[in-house]
Amino acid sequence: MESYPFLIAKSALLVLGAVLIIEYVIRRRTLARESDQNQKKQQQLSSLTQQMVALKKDLARKGWIADQIPLFAKKMTEKLSRTSYPAIAVRSAKELFHADKVGFFTPVEGGSDLTLEIGVGFPEDWQGKVRIPSDEGILGLSLRKKTVVSRGDTQSSGGRRSSPRSFEGLGVLPDFIAPVFGISGILGVLVIQGCPYPLEGERKYVSMVADLLSTAVQNAMLIDTSRASVWVDHLTGVSNRFYFLQRFENEIRRAENYLQTLALFMFDIDKFKAVNDTHGHRAGDEVIKKVAEIVRQNIRGSDLVGRFGGDEFMVLITSTTREQAFTFADNMRERIATNDIRIPGADVPLRVTISGGLAIYPAHGQSTTELLRATDEALYISKSQGRNRVTLAPSPDGKNEFLAGQEASPAPPGTERGDAGFVLEAGEFALGSFDEGRES
Repeated sequence: MESYPFLIAKSALLVLGAVLIIEYVIRRRTLARESDQNQKKQQQLSSLTQQMVALKKDLARKGWIADQIPLFAKKMTEKLSRTSYPAIAVRSAKELFHADKVGFFTPVEGGSDLTLEIGVGFPEDWQGKVRIPSDEGILGLSLRKKTVVSRGDTQSSGGRRSSPRSFEGLGVLPDFIAPVFGISGILGVLVIQGCPYPLEGERKYVSMVADLLSTAVQNAMLIDTSRASVWVDHLTGVSNRFYFLQRFENEIRRAENYLQTLALFMFDIDKFKAVNDTHGHRAGDEVIKKVAEIVRQNIRGSDLVGRFGGDEFMVLITSTTREQAFTFADNMRERIATNDIRIPGADVPLRVTISGGLAIYPAHGQSTTELLRATDEALYISKSQGRNRVTLAPSPDGKNEFLAGQEASPAPPGTERGDAGFVLEAGEFALGSFDEGRES
């Protein structure tokens, strides 16, 4: 029988052993936890390193593009024939996107199929001979949407099986299809395949190339004297209604691609009928020509002024804010109001004023129809408020919206406020709606 001291010693040893085992288990778990943490830190560090490398590559790519795009833009602003620009765009796009294939495809005369006009990397027998259906696959989607479409876009086939004659059927899987617009619609498409960079990051650059090509071709067509009379208003020299609406639609698409805003300014000459009645229609023509000249001389190269008919004009203001657009429109109103207009047979020059409406994309509309309606309503308010003023279109939710720094003026004695509208001094803007018709 074991002695009492021995039992105590044995118990102590057992307790000590248990403590050591517990300490060992705790230590192992601690080390395992620390190992897991270290492994996670290593993974995080590796992920951060990869992100830094990717960011460095992305910044280098953006820096290189930033250097190359102005050079391409300079080439596209040279005065060349219309047929010269697609070749420049194809060569430049191959360099910009390091692509295997780049081609400019145009509609076949008398048909809806497209054929290769000029390209790099495509089979030699394609030029002028291949026929690509315009309503199939990624090409069909791009033409329906009238915007740049990439291979990464979902449902690029539009739910239809592509025929053997489509790009997909011929073994071509474009990274991008970019529509190119002429004056009267889609002129062709730029097709890019084999781009080694992430497609979503390159989309905006493809849009830039297609837009610059569109602008170059449109300008070349306008310069062509055999075509110019179709697009220009004969009395004033500004664009006519047809060309203005075509360009307007293109600019909305471009603003959507680049997430930019643009403005539409509509105005007409106050009491223009009185000018014709008092001084004759020849004097009226001189007034219209002078107003058009003032506007044309005070817009940027990227903006466009067009005559919609009679004494009504429209100005497309690109890449702007609503504050900048309103300042431009109101300054234009003031320039016209303070300009002397010489009339044949009259000793004293005339001065006229304008009333205008202003709408902003996309705040007041996302299509030509919606923006035209918004500007017309705003012009209607300007006429109802007493003329010689610019009105910003009411917001779609019906709430009044004032530009920073603008305040409503008290209504003059005897003047009624319109529904939710404000009467302002000339040069400020009014908001609201009226039910009465407007008159010049």
